[in-house]
Amino acid sequence: MGLLSRLFEPDQQPGQHRDPAASTGPGPGAAREHDDSVPALRKQTQALVLEINASAGDLPPIAVVLARAVTDTVASVLDSPEVDRLDIGVRVAVHAVLIDYVPGSIRSYIGAVRAAGDPAVHAATDAVVEQLTTLRASVGDLAAASNERDLQALQVHGRFLQDKFGGSELDL
Repeated sequence: MGLLSRLFEPDQQPGQHRDPAASTGPGPGAAREHDDSVPALRKQTQALVLEINASAGDLPPIAVVLARAVTDTVASVLDSPEVDRLDIGVRVAVHAVLIDYVPGSIRSYIGAVRAAGDPAVHAATDAVVEQLTTLRASVGDLAAASNERDLQALQVHGRFLQDKFGGSELDL
């Protein structure tokens, strides 16, 4: 057993070999979750549309419209003729929007309203509408920057999205 093996697998005894099938690491679904390829982003967009539609009864109508505007903008980027040359910064930002930011806003709203009841509805509605409005504008700017191949604007929008939506204001 080498030094690196002892550092990364301290519980393993010398001469004992690790069974890859017994790994407790991320499963096959986890690898797909972090995939930012264009086909994966299309599937993530479809999954988010289904989640928005399934949650429509629990969301304010304006939130559904804003969330669908985000997915429509993302779909227009993924359906553009230049999609094969899509910048990695755009793919990473779009992936975060589809996997984390929009679902996080929706799920946090539903959780906050269910946990706190009617007194929280107004404040939670304001928060989710503000978040989705910001996401809609940012994804629109990101799409425009991608179409214009403006690398600096892509980096600025990617950092903005990460700073703004890395954690939800609706987290309990």
